[in-house]
Formats: sequence, structure tokens, C-alpha cells
Amino acid sequence: MADPFGIIGVIGVATQLIQMTVQFGLDWKDAPSDARAFAVELQTLRTVLQETNKNITQNPDFVNAFEGRHSTILSQLSGQSPQQTAAKSMLSACEDELKKMVKDLTKRAQSSRVSWETLKGAFTARKTREAVENLNRQCQALNSMAVIDAIAIGASTHCKVVEIRKAMEEVQKHQILEWLTPIDYAPQQIDFIKRRQSGTGQWLLDHPGFKKWLQSDKKILFCPGIPGAGKTILTAIVVEHLINQYHDNPNVGIAYIYCNFRRNDEQKLDDLLTSLLKQLTESLPSLPKVITELYKRHKTKRTRPSTDELLKALQEIAASYARLFVVIDALDECEAASGCRSRLIEEGFTLQDRCGVNLFMTSRFIPEITNKFDKSCWLEIRASKGDIERYLEGHIKQSSATIQKMQEEIKTTISDAVDGMYVLLKENGEDHTLI
Repeated sequence: MADPFGIIGVIGVATQLIQMTVQFGLDWKDAPSDARAFAVELQTLRTVLQETNKNITQNPDFVNAFEGRHSTILSQLSGQSPQQTAAKSMLSACEDELKKMVKDLTKRAQSSRVSWETLKGAFTARKTREAVENLNRQCQALNSMAVIDAIAIGASTHCKVVEIRKAMEEVQKHQILEWLTPIDYAPQQIDFIKRRQSGTGQWLLDHPGFKKWLQSDKKILFCPGIPGAGKTILTAIVVEHLINQYHDNPNVGIAYIYCNFRRNDEQKLDDLLTSLLKQLTESLPSLPKVITELYKRHKTKRTRPSTDELLKALQEIAASYARLFVVIDALDECEAASGCRSRLIEEGFTLQDRCGVNLFMTSRFIPEITNKFDKSCWLEIRASKGDIERYLEGHIKQSSATIQKMQEEIKTTISDAVDGMYVLLKENGEDHTLI
């Protein structure tokens, strides 16, 4: 085994010295106080050196633990630093003195009858005692450094454990949220915003009714509109506005749903509730207990949470936010036959009443829907003349020179004729919505 510092050599000689008196047939209990004190110091030194050699100099794990970071003790024991040179010199000097002591004891034991009296002089040799004392002091200093390193590596290990635990929690969070529902409305939101003509929809964000809804708590803003008025794109604009305004505020929750009659098979009441639940949970720093309990209760049994369980969880999580916005587009496309639409509106009102949620909902003018909002604030969605002109201007620029020359006439004619409805244009075989 490599012994770059001479530690093993000192350990060997110290062990030999401690055992010699036993070989001479002497009992340490009868030794003079100076000899006993020296033996205790020598035993302590041997133990410290053994542990240092075992746990530091001959332990690759210790060195590896400090890879890429500073180690106080390794900086003392590595390279050609003055500290390392001093440590090696002390070890060498101590080993030499202890070897001299071994020779002295051996000589004394051979010259006359062995007794503590004949050996006492060897234990009181000044240079030997000084060498042992100096090395002991050096070892104490190294021990202090080792303690510092242990504290440092402990703190670093704690940070790593925290990072690993956080990563595992994120994986678990993703798994549980996917178990809740794989449905994600974010791709639709992105697609709708991409289709928005720059600058359109600003009239809604600037409207006093919308601003009052945004700045107040526990408010409902119902936005009906005729088919093609641009309700869905305007809903996407509202969602984007909320996200941009509150993205750095963890105390504000935002969740949204785009109802679509073509997706009724995945938009039952429980599907819609789990989607809201998933979105609100995603924004929290960690999984709430109510969600993990739902998962544990149903995952292993391969069952699904009941509507009541989902509603209870939704209300609990909603209450954890200082402010909460729930946006639901196209209530008229939510399935009515199963009672899904009616229950969704009802539970939205419950969230608004119990948790102070701000609701933004759109729909066509259907009495069974509009009647439920008779006490709510209304803001009718109409295709504004300014939005229509912006849309036309953007597309005319991509048209032929002849059409571009007729730009103002086209914009005026079409925008005057629309009167709150959208115009569906076909361009290159594709349909385009104005708003």
C-alpha cells in the first residue's frame, strides 16, 4: 500500500513501542507517571494516524467526494505546499525519534534486568517527546480541518439531496397530473393566438366592463355573441392577457377550457373538472395533499375520482390562491343532454361564490344559457370595424397589386357590411376568420 506521507511507518513504530513493554513482561499499571503519560499520548497519536490513513489518505471516496470543490484537509496533504512539506517532515522526524527509542529500549533491556526503572530514561528523552507532541498537535489541526470538510460536504450533500428530491417530486407531479387527465388546452390556446391578426381584440381589453372584471374579485363576465363573432379568438386573447399580466405572481391562478361539440367524448363534466384541477395544480410549487390522496386512493384500484371528490379538490385548491381566473369558452358547445352544461355553469357559480373566483364565459345567445346569467355582467362580443379592417389590411398586403390599389374601398365595403358578424374568406383553399 502506498504511504506517501510516512503515516504507516509512524503507526508501525508506535505499535512496536507499545507492545515492547508487554514483551519485556512489564505491566503499564506499574509504569512511572511520565512513561504512562507518554504511552497514552503515543496511543492517541497511533489511533489518530490510523483513522487519518484509513479515512482520508487511503480512501478514494473521500477524494472523489471533493472533486470539483475545495477541501481544507486535502489542500494541506496534497501537492508541494509548505503545509504538506511540514506535515511530512514532522512524520519523518517522529518516526526517526520513535525508532531511536525502540533501539534504546532494546539496548536497555539487554544490558541488565528489565524493570521500569531501567527503561524510564527512554520514555523521558526530550527530543522523542517533542516529536510526538508536535505530531499530535499537527494531527489535531488536521482533525479540525477534517471537521470543516465534513460540514462542507454535509451541506453540499444536503443540497444534492434536495435537488434530487425536487426532481423526483417533479416526475411524480407529472405522473399524477397525467393520471388526472392527459387533456391539455395549451396547444389550442397557442393555435388561436397564432391566428390572431396583430392588434385585433384590443377593444375588449380596453373596455371598461372588462377592466372592472379584471380589477375586481368574485366577478362574472358573461360574453355572448352571435355565431362567428370571434368569441373563441377573443377568449384566447383574454387568456393570453391574464397569463402575461400574472405570470410572475404565484398567488394568482389561471385555468381555461375551450368547449367543442366535436370533442364531447372527452368533455364530460368530470373531464372538464379534472382539466381545471390539473391546470391549477400545475402552477403550485408542490402537489397539494388533496391531489396525492386522490391518486393513492384510486390509482392502485384502477378507479377514477367521483364528481364530488373532484369538486371538493377543486374548491380546496381554488381557495389556496389569492386570486383565481377561470375562463370557459363556448358554453353552447358543451353537451346539454347529459346535464354537463348546466352542471358546469352551476359549479362555476359555486367556485365564484365560495372561493372568490373570477369567471369569464362565452356562448351563443341560447336562452337556457343566457337565463342563468341574468344577474351577471354582460359584454356582448361583436366583430368590431377596426378589427375587420386590420385583418383585411394584413391579408391585402399579401395579394396582387390590383387588389392592393383597391385596399381602402375593400376595407370600407366589407367592414360596413359585416355589422358585428365575421367574414369567412377563402384564400388558397383555406378558411380564415377575421378576428
